[in-house]
Amino acid sequence: MTDQAWIGLYGFAVLLALVGVSIPIGLAMGIVGFGGLWLLIGPSGALNALGIIGPGDLVNANLSVVPLFVLMGLFAGQAGLSGELFRAANAFVGHIRGGLTMANIAASAGFGAICGSSLATAATMSKVALPEMRRHGYKDALATGSIAAGGTLGILIPPSIMLVLYSIITETPLGDLFMAALVPGAMAVLFYMVAIAVVTGLDPDAGPRAERANWTARLHGLRDAGGVALLFVAVIGGIYGGVFTPTEAAAVGASGTLVYFLLRRGFDWANLKGALLETAGTTAMIFLIVIGAGLFSMFMSFSGLPRVFAASILDLGFSPLMIAFAIMLLYLVLGCFMDSIGMMILTVPVLLPLIQGLAPDLGMTTAEAAVWFGIFAIIVIEIGLLTPPFGLNVFIIKGAVRDVSLGTIYRGVVPFWIADILRLTLLILFPALCLYIPFML
Repeated sequence: MTDQAWIGLYGFAVLLALVGVSIPIGLAMGIVGFGGLWLLIGPSGALNALGIIGPGDLVNANLSVVPLFVLMGLFAGQAGLSGELFRAANAFVGHIRGGLTMANIAASAGFGAICGSSLATAATMSKVALPEMRRHGYKDALATGSIAAGGTLGILIPPSIMLVLYSIITETPLGDLFMAALVPGAMAVLFYMVAIAVVTGLDPDAGPRAERANWTARLHGLRDAGGVALLFVAVIGGIYGGVFTPTEAAAVGASGTLVYFLLRRGFDWANLKGALLETAGTTAMIFLIVIGAGLFSMFMSFSGLPRVFAASILDLGFSPLMIAFAIMLLYLVLGCFMDSIGMMILTVPVLLPLIQGLAPDLGMTTAEAAVWFGIFAIIVIEIGLLTPPFGLNVFIIKGAVRDVSLGTIYRGVVPFWIADILRLTLLILFPALCLYIPFML
């Protein structure tokens, strides 16, 4: 390796050490990126890079979707959309074995489409769905496992903050990423429901049947859930139909959830102020991550480490599929110890050039590879949210349900973890599953 590549490798090791001692990921990346640029191009070059990346990133039009989508999710949660979704889904499937957990998966998918956050989806559904499942005698493992798994849908089904971050870091069109996530998101819902059917088929007591709802209750449920369907069609349908850009779609979604919030709750200044303050705090955190990632990516580019790494892997003579599965294994290991944003920010600048180098052998163009890898990375990060010993979604549920052990929750997520591995394997073998809508229609 060149001297510059060695500096890049040392910088990556320092970054891992800083994250390991609980330095915020955005700050750690900024420190390492700035320090690495100082060594490679001198103090004036590093200061110039900071002057370009900081203001340049903050005026990026794509970043304007972040506070709007965050606000959209907060308004949706406070308006009670999650409860309405669960009741609507329960009215249709609650009477079959495991039906309440299936209703939770469907509601999590719908709420995730509005919320965009896995942790928020898991925390919300813990309050909405778990008491109902316990009241009907569901075993804690299946109930909590379904909530942890359903929460992961929040970072895949668009609009997704993680996809927004990936788009900014890699300069991949956000609309393409949103379109590419639709089929894998639908597959996740289907695979999770199959997992529930298998579990309750082997152990009927895990998810006993609830009473069958009449058609009056079902129609009421559809009416109540109509707001979510309308918002989803407005945001995603508007982007796909070319009616407006992702930024405009975010504004439409935030405005729509605000109207829904006001209609349901009235003008509640305390909740409105809380949502605005939380949006500001979350947005500031994300902006810091974006600036830090920009400095770190520039440092990696100057060091040449990603190119050296990609060339070294390609020289080993492994098949593209073997490399793809090796990357999947790497992410699964990282998911045991790191949070989702940290995994993506740390690995994408290094791994994306490798994937794009393999694109022709995988039957893709470099543009298609960037979109495919974004969905691939998000799905593996989803799996990391369920994987011990970290599993952030598991800890969120543990915090909400203190009388259930971590072991019980982890045991409950195993069938969903297996379903995710199968889904990811299919996406590796058949990239068209996520590329068909954005590139081939």
